[in-house]
Amino acid sequence: MRRRLLVLALLAALAAAGTAWAWRAAHVPVPLPAPQASGQVLASDGSVLATLHGEQDRRPVPLGRMPKALVDAVIATEDARFWSHGGVDPAAIARALWRDLRAGRAVQGGSTITQQLAKNLVTGSEPTVGRKLREAWTAVRIEATLGKQEILQSYLNTVYFGGGAYGVQAAAQRWFAEDVDDLDVAQSALLAGLIRAPAAADPVRHPDAAMAARARALRRMAAVGTLSGGEAARLGRRPLAVRERPPDWRAPWFVDHVLDSIEHDTALSAVADAASARVDRLYRDGLRVRTTLDPVWQQAAEVAVRDRLTEPGDPRAALVAIAPASGAVRALVGGRRYGDPTDPVSHFNLATDGSRQPGSAFKPLVLAAALSRGHSLEDRWPGGAEAVLDLPGSAEPWVVRNYDNRDHGVISLREATRWSVNTVFARLMADIGPEPVAALARAAGVRRSLPAAPSLALGAVEISPLELAAVQATFAAGGIARTPYTITEITDRDGVVLYRAPQRAAGRRVLPAAVAWQVTDALRGVVEEGTGQAARIDRTLAGKTGTTQGFADAWFAGYTPQLAAAVWIGFPRGAVPMVPPTTRARVEGGGWPAEIFGAFAAAALAGEPHREFPAPEGVVRVRVDTSRNCLPNAYTPAELVAERSYVRGAEPTEHCTEPTGPDRARVPDVTGQPVERALRMLGDEGLRVVRRAERRPDLPPGRVVRQSPAAGTELRGAAGATVTIWVSAGAEVTVPDVLGLPVPRARAELEAAGLTVELDRDCPGGGGDCQGARLRPGTVWEHSPDAGRRVPFGTLVTLHAYPT
Repeated sequence: MRRRLLVLALLAALAAAGTAWAWRAAHVPVPLPAPQASGQVLASDGSVLATLHGEQDRRPVPLGRMPKALVDAVIATEDARFWSHGGVDPAAIARALWRDLRAGRAVQGGSTITQQLAKNLVTGSEPTVGRKLREAWTAVRIEATLGKQEILQSYLNTVYFGGGAYGVQAAAQRWFAEDVDDLDVAQSALLAGLIRAPAAADPVRHPDAAMAARARALRRMAAVGTLSGGEAARLGRRPLAVRERPPDWRAPWFVDHVLDSIEHDTALSAVADAASARVDRLYRDGLRVRTTLDPVWQQAAEVAVRDRLTEPGDPRAALVAIAPASGAVRALVGGRRYGDPTDPVSHFNLATDGSRQPGSAFKPLVLAAALSRGHSLEDRWPGGAEAVLDLPGSAEPWVVRNYDNRDHGVISLREATRWSVNTVFARLMADIGPEPVAALARAAGVRRSLPAAPSLALGAVEISPLELAAVQATFAAGGIARTPYTITEITDRDGVVLYRAPQRAAGRRVLPAAVAWQVTDALRGVVEEGTGQAARIDRTLAGKTGTTQGFADAWFAGYTPQLAAAVWIGFPRGAVPMVPPTTRARVEGGGWPAEIFGAFAAAALAGEPHREFPAPEGVVRVRVDTSRNCLPNAYTPAELVAERSYVRGAEPTEHCTEPTGPDRARVPDVTGQPVERALRMLGDEGLRVVRRAERRPDLPPGRVVRQSPAAGTELRGAAGATVTIWVSAGAEVTVPDVLGLPVPRARAELEAAGLTVELDRDCPGGGGDCQGARLRPGTVWEHSPDAGRRVPFGTLVTLHAYPT
């Protein structure tokens, strides 16, 4: 305590000495502030994305026009003894020092309004003792030169209220779209509360902090007697009711993210140590911020989103695109209309701050972790409709089901990735454990810590589109992770470089190149033949779809050698199922997200050369029997032979011992069995199955009524031989959902349900310009009757498919 008192006494003595010196020098004129200039945010080609006017937008108003409540709120909050001190308030300094000493850190400032004016106009905000002494001297000289009314008027017309607003009139327009004369008590208190921390309490980005800042201002007004305690409490509960003007920015979501980076990135301390000072310099000192944004990519991203989400009730989209070779963010769309006063979430950046479950778009990380631990893409796993797994330390089993409860039989890990088979990835996670998956995700681009839970296998963790795009960039770069960045250089008004981004070409290896190559090889199959076909472009492309439970979030994340991106679609207000009638159609990762990705990537890379993913050292391509993962022999059916990639040393070297002659199999008896069991029995024999429905009201639905060939028949060439089964159906059947499926698969599912199919190859709306045909040829865009309807057995279903 004695030490604290000694320090306090010394500091008070210094303050008193400085004040006396300042009083003696009060006749010296106050120096004029340096002229100010607007800051600019520039694209990578030097074109202007945003001009940050700051002081140039300041519109001084006389003190008499300002509401009394505003003056009272600012004085109560910033300097309650303003009318009585002489520029420096020794009592306030002593009180602030005492509280700082007790807390062991700076918790309260002691600057008067006059000192703040001196800081804003003359001394700047450098956190040094010398600068604070100059501020005190200047404040005393200002008090000796100007009257209190003039000082207060000058202060209120120059102080910073956040969002580029300097002065009360600019702040009233910025945050409430009103003139300062019309501000009420609650609005006045909010402006007063913003002065101390305009960035941290930004009412759009940080509404909770803004509410707290307003409440503090109201309490101070009550404490000094300019407002009753009851009125302060009542006004503190009111909504902020911010109504700002949308800024005139290009790529506004990207600019928003750049400004957020300037505020929070400690790597930019060369510009200024404090976050508020960095923002202040940007608006007032004419700084030029050169960024990574590519105008061609940005235009392609905005058009791709706008052309697909065309209706007011459509969900929102976010898109982030990164250059894998550097980590530079080249395009960013974070919502619908930035700054729309009618939209309560128009400033929430869905691309960088939105966090949703990625669903199956997370599975490539599970695949990569498994491959790193010795698994192969050709490993075969049970892909039944349901998996019931016992987990260590859990009393309850983990039950996982496939999308639409489909049974895929025993399939390779490559095929499980192509068709996004949940039960295979759940088994894979149970085998390798969640810890390596969580660690890899963090290393590859997910900024937050992830729980080491088995549900990671199905993407049951919330991440942002920016994070998922960073993961894609890591795969595209062959396993080298680079931190995404947006700012390349900051210069002052004279062109002096204040900050230059470090070179990121080296990056950090988080996956062996051969493993990253195998992941890419599997994800190319997703686009070429699997769930991501709507993203196909005339280039080499790897990617993965993701659809969360209940269709609340839909993703497509993918990459080429030159571009990595993630697309999310959903409703900002929460997990709202994207199914009719809420949306025009059921939204899945393979639908709008994949289409947006494909349209964006095709336009962004239109002028770029076509490139292939370079095969790394240690990867070999081998022709194998895909059903057995061995070298084909003379009797291997041709349809089972394909070229596959392997890490050198893991490729098969022995020829298959089966079949030993022309393939033969005996058809099992599946009559009377439930259809799921029948499919497993036939699949175990390597037989292909064609399902037909038969109207049998006398039998439970889903039982095999008859089969062909008959049980016991010996088939030659069994691998690929076909057995047809007829499955009982009632007088009414449910129309399955076949939207987005290729016509042959859609027809097979409808006929298996007992329905008759008619096909029309046409365009939505009946026009000749079929927008989706290039991306989704031969897939169903509508069918009638709709999915889920109960209709009589044999009802005609009309399919509408994009022309091929």
